[in-house]
Amino acid sequence: MLNTKYFIFPNRQTNQPAVQQNTEALGNAWFVNELKMVNNADEEIESLTNFNPKTTATVDVRFNDYLDGYTPSNPEGSSITLTSYEPNHLIYESKVTGGEKFAVFSEIYYKGLKSDDWKVYVDGDLIENSHIRVNYVLRGMKVPDGNHTIEFKFEPKSYFLGNQISLASSILIILVVLGTVFIELRKNA
Repeated sequence: MLNTKYFIFPNRQTNQPAVQQNTEALGNAWFVNELKMVNNADEEIESLTNFNPKTTATVDVRFNDYLDGYTPSNPEGSSITLTSYEPNHLIYESKVTGGEKFAVFSEIYYKGLKSDDWKVYVDGDLIENSHIRVNYVLRGMKVPDGNHTIEFKFEPKSYFLGNQISLASSILIILVVLGTVFIELRKNA
């Protein structure tokens, strides 16, 4: 599920590390045709022992509101591809046919303490309450029909507020230093 492409195992004959390709890696994102609802996080993690992540996503009932009215369907003919990766900005291109589909992203789900720090933009428009946690650790999202650009941007309010405070503090320190130099120069003149 986390797109692990290679495993390192000890070679049984030489006892040295050996690389083995993971042929079951699902990629950066994929569509599923089934959502399995569970009652809590404990059931969600327990359900991971016996399911096919390629076709099924496990969802905690606390995300029921997000899925209200949504019925999963066969994703055949639909695709989603990661086109740009930066740790704080991911861009995907989706091609969905036959109505809205549910995508699972091979990225860790993270929600800030007071807000969603990961913002989702579809074709440049911010989508509120855009994604949920699936399979206990991953992101999942309903993707609209058609061709779309989906962007995940890490935009925590605390980071931007901290940057503004830091900038204001730096400007204040520079002004104090310049003021002190100016006063000293006037005294010596």
